[in-house]
Amino acid sequence: MTKRARQQGELENLVLDILWDADQPLTSNEILARCNVDSDLALTTILTVLSRLCDKALVERTAGEGRSHLFAAVDSREQHTARQLLELVNDSSNQALTLSHFTAGLSKKSLAALKKLLNEK
Repeated sequence: MTKRARQQGELENLVLDILWDADQPLTSNEILARCNVDSDLALTTILTVLSRLCDKALVERTAGEGRSHLFAAVDSREQHTARQLLELVNDSSNQALTLSHFTAGLSKKSLAALKKLLNEK
């Protein structure tokens, strides 16, 4: 993976984490301020990342005051993670083996929670 691709993925994750931690939709400037605690990113970089996240249907953009826009994550962190896990399992050529390896790595507490959920279905 190229450095640029890695950085884009890292920035997308950073922006998503900021949106998930927020209790309301944020402007691009608010997201930039929260990103720049540990770095020195430009607003254009944040706008590009937000545009890509909107294209991927991970973030929604709504009209704010004046010409500003508000951004919010479409799904919760947990819903997003579950969707990623489902994609990985569904893309596997041997789903049963993949799930077997996955469950072998779960803690006892997580495994008990999974069993409980499966029994409720």
